[in-house]
Amino acid sequence: MVFSRIDWPKAFIKTYYEKRSYRQLLIHFNRIWVIHVAMYYFFTSYNSQNIYKQYNGDNPTPAMIWSATALGGAVATLIELGATISEFTVVPTTWHNASHLTQRFIFLLAVLALTAGPTVWIVGIDAGRTVNSIPLIIGVMQFFISAAVTALFGFIPSGRMFGDRVSGKSRKYLASQTFTASYPPLDKGPRTASFVLWILIFLCKFVESYFFLTLSFKNPILVMVGMRIQNCTDKIFGNALCVNHAAFTLTLMYIMDLSLFFLDTFLWYVIWNTVFSIGHSFALGLSIWTPWHEVYTRLPKRVYAKILATGELDTKYKPKVCS
Repeated sequence: MVFSRIDWPKAFIKTYYEKRSYRQLLIHFNRIWVIHVAMYYFFTSYNSQNIYKQYNGDNPTPAMIWSATALGGAVATLIELGATISEFTVVPTTWHNASHLTQRFIFLLAVLALTAGPTVWIVGIDAGRTVNSIPLIIGVMQFFISAAVTALFGFIPSGRMFGDRVSGKSRKYLASQTFTASYPPLDKGPRTASFVLWILIFLCKFVESYFFLTLSFKNPILVMVGMRIQNCTDKIFGNALCVNHAAFTLTLMYIMDLSLFFLDTFLWYVIWNTVFSIGHSFALGLSIWTPWHEVYTRLPKRVYAKILATGELDTKYKPKVCS
């Protein structure tokens, strides 16, 4: 009877616009991109050292190798920056939302300077002229900072990077907590099983992807980088395309390797999910070899035995209800 007296604009706060675009792939799945693209860059850049040699004209120094590999943290940061910029278009431009996103944007710019700045000095400015160990120390520190940044961006959702505003104690988000952000917490057992499942998936995925995708790609990179096809021509394009045929092929191989890097995650998810499902079935006392036909044909009898024929019911139903 008093609903007409409720100030609805103050009771609920608009936190998101109901619109869909390709930007949602970057906003909602930014951790998926970080885990796969950044880790793929870590693996591949370490095994693509001949590219550094082609760029520098000499064998890359250990500092250059460490620093170039550490750019995977910059790749992860750029993905987060793109997701933050895209998020500006799907949230109301209030001061509260804008200040939160601006704070995250400035933080990501600082992280980008930490993960990409040393490479500018080591590869571009110094270029191996310093004979002491200072470039190597900077490159190693840059790598470990990048690894920590990638793990941070892969584990923590971007919306909770500076605290979860919705789950806080402020009454401003009380309605959102109750109606739109109320998630049932998992018990200790299922939560532990979920952690173990995903740790096993990504552990097996990274080990297998490194040895069977990236490491096996090292020798083709060694041969094809800098390769030029000679004495070739085309009626329309001349020799502009065929001379660089090896470079085009190597680019396609990089893209295909990244695609397989994504598919490996699904492969290991299917494998470990099957293992966990079988274990859970046996823990519940079920046999995985029971045909589905028998499960459904026996369902009425089980309903009768477990529910209709229990001693707690005053009225006992006859078994003919199962027919």
